[in-house]
Amino acid sequence: MHDSNHFIDLLSGKETEVYADSAYKSKKHDDWLEDHHLDNKVIERAYRNTPLTPKQKKKNQRNSGTGCTVERAFGVLKLHYGMGQARYLGLARNSIRFGVMCLAYNLRRGANIKKSCETSHYSCA
Repeated sequence: MHDSNHFIDLLSGKETEVYADSAYKSKKHDDWLEDHHLDNKVIERAYRNTPLTPKQKKKNQRNSGTGCTVERAFGVLKLHYGMGQARYLGLARNSIRFGVMCLAYNLRRGANIKKSCETSHYSCA
């Protein structure tokens, strides 16, 4: 089953704005976000014989920066840490495995940031 079928279930209820790619774009989701007073940052989608308007393209360009940052982290986790497949049976073990992957990613990312600060002429404080 596709994630977009569980879009509303994925939200915690503490959000003020929602970023998502175009797979989550639908009239139902747009209406739900509006009803719950959430800022809708879901990427606009073009359909056959209905290209994006210049306004929609500008909105997508504005909102894609945040999604790009998140997608980059998931890309690294999938490519280098094996997040693309579940290794164990059961949600608990796979949740722990995912947590350890995120910990390893953050440690490596922190070390790389520290290293770039040490070699940079600029202050990273």
